[in-house]
Amino acid sequence: MAGDNVIDLTLDFRKGTVKQAIAKIKAEIPEASLEAINEGADFMVTIAKCFVLVDTGTLRKSIRKERGGTGWLEVHVRAGGYFINPKTGKICNYAHWVEMKYPYMKPAWLMTEPYIRSLIQQKIAEAI
Repeated sequence: MAGDNVIDLTLDFRKGTVKQAIAKIKAEIPEASLEAINEGADFMVTIAKCFVLVDTGTLRKSIRKERGGTGWLEVHVRAGGYFINPKTGKICNYAHWVEMKYPYMKPAWLMTEPYIRSLIQQKIAEAI
């Protein structure tokens, strides 16, 4: 939780431990930041799964958090791929179309509000 991201630190200039305390800050801030980013990504995945349109459930199952990059420091929320749609027998490759409300999509119930962009805008507003 957000309240758990606390660094307990005392700078005691009398004991000469200031350098060690500063080193502790340098070590713990990236870890706490990544933890907060992961929590935000987990929240976005949960909410996106609640708001995405469901026909077969394949798109909802495909919404996930992925980590990568150097030291696994990149965190992404992704949708689509990897999952086979039972109706078509093909990989779920239509997440972008559902999000962007392509006008030629059928059936008509696919014409809905974006389920990812609205979440991103909400999290940006909370962070500011």
